[in-house]
Amino acid sequence: MFRISRRLDYGIQLMVALAKEENSRPIPTAQLAENLNIPLPFLHQIGHTLMQTGLIKASPGPRGGLRLNIPPEDISVLKIAESLEGPICLNSCLDCGEECERKEDCAAQEMWFNMQNTIVSYLGGVYLLDLAKKEIETQLKINNSELLPLVAD
Repeated sequence: MFRISRRLDYGIQLMVALAKEENSRPIPTAQLAENLNIPLPFLHQIGHTLMQTGLIKASPGPRGGLRLNIPPEDISVLKIAESLEGPICLNSCLDCGEECERKEDCAAQEMWFNMQNTIVSYLGGVYLLDLAKKEIETQLKINNSELLPLVAD
């Protein structure tokens, strides 16, 4: 089954939450875990990986937490995905460090190659800032609809 890993899904959620924070203030990991419903140990693992790749930064202390290290307009979803999961490689025949015995006569190789390129191109064109703005807009619509008075029949 093709499926996005929970690690990547949570990583995207974490990065969007950090991108939405005004003035790039650090957010405590316990608060992030609670708000995003991510187990704290798993959030720490994901955060550690994102720190190693330079996408986020940790600030120690009572007012510390996680924050973006790069502006959200400069972080593509592809960069987040590759930071957490490694290079996107749909099949071993696509030069992913594995040998494929049927590489020379595989009827499906071109299809896998085109699909992989499409995924990489798409994710490379979606930026964290876009996702953060979309989430903010969605939340505003939800909040505004809750404030509308009920109309009696």
